[in-house]
Formats: sequence, structure tokens, C-alpha cells
Amino acid sequence: MTTLSAPLAPGDALPRLSLVSPAGEAVALDAIAASSPRTVLYFMRTSTCPVCHQHLRAISRMGLPVTVIVPGGAAEADAVARRHPALASRIVASETAHADVGLFVRHGLQQSGTFVVADGRIVHARHATVPLGAFDAGEVRAALE
Repeated sequence: MTTLSAPLAPGDALPRLSLVSPAGEAVALDAIAASSPRTVLYFMRTSTCPVCHQHLRAISRMGLPVTVIVPGGAAEADAVARRHPALASRIVASETAHADVGLFVRHGLQQSGTFVVADGRIVHARHATVPLGAFDAGEVRAALE
């Protein structure tokens, strides 16, 4: 695991992330994202964050090519997948991915964030300690075009 001094920004390469499915199987992000030339990575603050769950409902309604990354392990990914069955195949967890993309724990809160990735590079990044600031539907739509 590499800890970054700042979150990834547009132009940065996406690092290799260690991910696990809700069933506990290792998952390659490349395999999930292969269905779309541009994909959205949404990093939840916690599996129980109500604002993050609102963002997931919005993402689901928008039909975005998304991978949802929950901090923790298979149990946390499974809890989120059960709440969002339409996104269940695109929900994974990781003990290290948030730090690997530069999302920190600040003032006791895990940062959440949204990254749009094209060809392995970040083309849009939004992150915040308060989850209300971690997702903007208009920005994501623009970055996907």
C-alpha cells in the first residue's frame, strides 16, 4: 500500500487496488471497469453512511458505469450490495483502497470521493470529509462525455 500525500487528481494514473467482492473473492478493478471506456469509482465513507447511500441511489438512477468501493471487507460490501441490488455486481470492498487513492481519515471521519477514470487515468476527482461534497451528478456526467 502506498499512502499518498494528497488525493488523486485529473491526469494521475489510477493505482492498482486490492479489492474483494461481497462473497469474499479477490476482484480485479480492470475486470469490473472493462464494460465501459470511462468509469466512475465511488468511494463510500462507511457502509452505513446515509449520505453515501443517497449518492448510490442517484448513481443507480443515472445508470452510470460505476464501481462502488466500501471501506472494510466482504461483510461491508455485502451489506451495501443488499441495500442496492441494482448495483450489487459492482460493489466491492477494500481495507486499503481509500488510502491508495489519497482519501484520508480526518477528524475521525473517512473521506469519501468520486473519480472518473478513462484509460487508467483520472479525468475527474471530487472528494470531501463531509460526504455531501463528495459527489456531483452534473460534474460526473460532464466528465463521462
